[in-house]
Amino acid sequence: MNKNKVKICSFLLTLLLVLSLAACESHSKETSSPPEQDKSVSQEPVKPEQTTVIKEGSGSFSGLADPHTVEIIVEGKPLSFQFGEALKQSVEQIKPDQQVEFKYEEKAIEGDATLKQLILTGITKSEAKKSDDNSSVDKALPDDKKLDVTLEGEEEQRIAKLVRGDGYAMYMFEQFAFDREKNLLYMHVDPRFKVRIEKLTSDFNLDVLMLKGKAELGKHGEVTRLKESGLVGTVKGSKLFLMVQDKTGTYEYIAKELDGNGYIFHVDIPQGEAAEGFVPLAFATLNTITNQ
Repeated sequence: MNKNKVKICSFLLTLLLVLSLAACESHSKETSSPPEQDKSVSQEPVKPEQTTVIKEGSGSFSGLADPHTVEIIVEGKPLSFQFGEALKQSVEQIKPDQQVEFKYEEKAIEGDATLKQLILTGITKSEAKKSDDNSSVDKALPDDKKLDVTLEGEEEQRIAKLVRGDGYAMYMFEQFAFDREKNLLYMHVDPRFKVRIEKLTSDFNLDVLMLKGKAELGKHGEVTRLKESGLVGTVKGSKLFLMVQDKTGTYEYIAKELDGNGYIFHVDIPQGEAAEGFVPLAFATLNTITNQ
């Protein structure tokens, strides 16, 4: 009788264990199955990122329109380019009328797909190209140009025509004549008012030039050197400015860098009525010098 009870108890325990394992397996399958996704929610396609296209160009540097905008004349058309602080130093090293090469990108202006904002990404001065044929230079420089000049305290614009010297070109007012062989700019009404232009090599030394200038001007009297802070108007930016004044007039020896090249201007300004107009017109002309 006791043996039967033992068998019955063992059977019941075995049955209970089997039922428990079956229940655990069923619960595991229910919890492990992933929930169904809500098919009613549509997924928007991911838009590919637009690639920035960098373009290249070249032209004549006009100058700053504002602290973060430059104007460059490209194929005869003035264009405005925005630039950031990273390009500020590069832009400041370029002077008006210098030829430049640059890189930029176009950004669409919101609200008008036809308008583009031009952003500079790089800019450098173009290297002067030497050629026996001046035809390529003719295409880059127009025959005449309007220049700003201050006469008797009034600012005005006057037409100047293109002339060429030894390795350079410039725009000259009608009051002047130019002797290309002597690199001499002088006034029609009085040829004593003149500037001899001397183009320097790339290795020029200001200390050596100062000695030469003092020796050249010393025959007229005591030589004075004007410091950079004292230079104004069209002579501002000169690297060296020596002068002598005596009873016959004013004589100057000026070193200035234009279009990436150094020049010496040997200036004679005798006493006379023409002196007042000669100085602003002559230096407005000299400041247009472009290397060839």
